[in-house]
Amino acid sequence: MITPPLPPDVLARYPGLEKLGRTATRLHPRPGAVTAAMSHVGGPLRWPADEPWPTCEAPHMVHEEVPVPADLVDRMRAAERGRTQSHVLAEGEVELHREIANLVGPGFTGWGSRDGGPVVGHRYVPRPHPVPNPMVPLAQLRAQDVPDLPRPGGADLLQVLWCPFEHAEGPWGPTVELRWRREADLTDLLGQPPRGEIGNDEYVPRPCRLHPEQVVEYPYPQELPEALRTLVDEQDEEGEYDDDNYVDTVMAPGWKVGGHADWSLTDLRPTPCPRCAGPTTLALVVASSERGTGRWQPMRTDGQPDHDPYEPTGVVVGRHGALRIFVCLSCPDTPFLLDQQ
Repeated sequence: MITPPLPPDVLARYPGLEKLGRTATRLHPRPGAVTAAMSHVGGPLRWPADEPWPTCEAPHMVHEEVPVPADLVDRMRAAERGRTQSHVLAEGEVELHREIANLVGPGFTGWGSRDGGPVVGHRYVPRPHPVPNPMVPLAQLRAQDVPDLPRPGGADLLQVLWCPFEHAEGPWGPTVELRWRREADLTDLLGQPPRGEIGNDEYVPRPCRLHPEQVVEYPYPQELPEALRTLVDEQDEEGEYDDDNYVDTVMAPGWKVGGHADWSLTDLRPTPCPRCAGPTTLALVVASSERGTGRWQPMRTDGQPDHDPYEPTGVVVGRHGALRIFVCLSCPDTPFLLDQQ
């Protein structure tokens, strides 16, 4: 895959920005047959035969429906009919909504009916796995293929696994496990890993080959020096830049290793190491989509647009967003922090 270069006038528009560039490796996953010897998404792992396979024991969140009495439904719908065009809940409607929430109980997410069926309240409640649930391989990344892969303690292989259920601990979604290894140490390998339960099919990745490509990214506006940030805000407001704003121009979408984190959804948030509270490094972005604008629409090596699917892995994170894994390279066991956007 080939990402078109940064338009030549961008760095001229933002004096000093060139000093803040950082490389990232776009992974460009595309469906295809993979083996345990490859870098990939959703394929087999080179797993030591004498090492237990990771399991998840954290309670997972289960969707439940609670019937809502007909008289309460009638009162709520009557209040809705009296709502003004401002779409702001009327005072009585707020109280009725609270009454439904109290009826449904903790974990309430809303109420309604499907295809004219009975009206129910929706909630998510924690439920323990009957037995520890074997995790699903998400990705295997080799430093030989992915130049921006961190190498804590000389590791040259990262394996990422997760539990394919919703969990409330940390970001809503799968629990995650990382394994850093030296490929030379992997000799006696596990044959068939254990299989567990699947709570969400969108957390089971489609096997994908990777087509790593190193690019240069620049920081999210809130991480820029004040003068540069002001300039970015001004130019984005003017809308002069080919209908693409600063973030769309300098930050890569999709699966990637390294580079800068995009904070467009929440604004900048701290990502301290959970162990030492020191700084962390963006190690991997697990994205729901490869879709990008402008220069980030990848081109094939023959210079033609790449029209492969925008969602090659089948993975959907959050509300069609991305899970970012930040690692601490100072602590000996490389603790990590998850953030979802």
